[in-house]
Amino acid sequence: MPQQRQQGRRVVGWAMGATLEATLVLQALSRALGHRQIEPDQLLIHTDQGSQFRAKGCCWDNAVVESLLSTLKHELGLDDDAEALFSTQQLQSWLAFWIDGDHNRERRHATIRYLSPIDDEQPYIAAPTLTTARP
Repeated sequence: MPQQRQQGRRVVGWAMGATLEATLVLQALSRALGHRQIEPDQLLIHTDQGSQFRAKGCCWDNAVVESLLSTLKHELGLDDDAEALFSTQQLQSWLAFWIDGDHNRERRHATIRYLSPIDDEQPYIAAPTLTTARP
């Protein structure tokens, strides 16, 4: 029987830039779909800036992402004024290290049995997706 997958905590696609352009959304979506073989409407999509990119939302999904972004900004020392002091390339490097290294691989989450997001996904990745039909 296929395993039921609950919402994980892995960040699978993200992008940032100096301006609010739709290409950022497309870059993040492209990254996410590179990690997931699912339909785009099955992904939780959130933007920290630019409400023009949001068509609808769920308060529970929003709370998860706002918590993540709050932690990220706090741990990297990024408040509204500090972001102007760093180059876009420097911020992208820090974000990649924090998201792909610390958050996805190391950080333990109570909502996923105190596993890291990558460790939480392993049983679902290893599980067979096809079942044998018996005549």
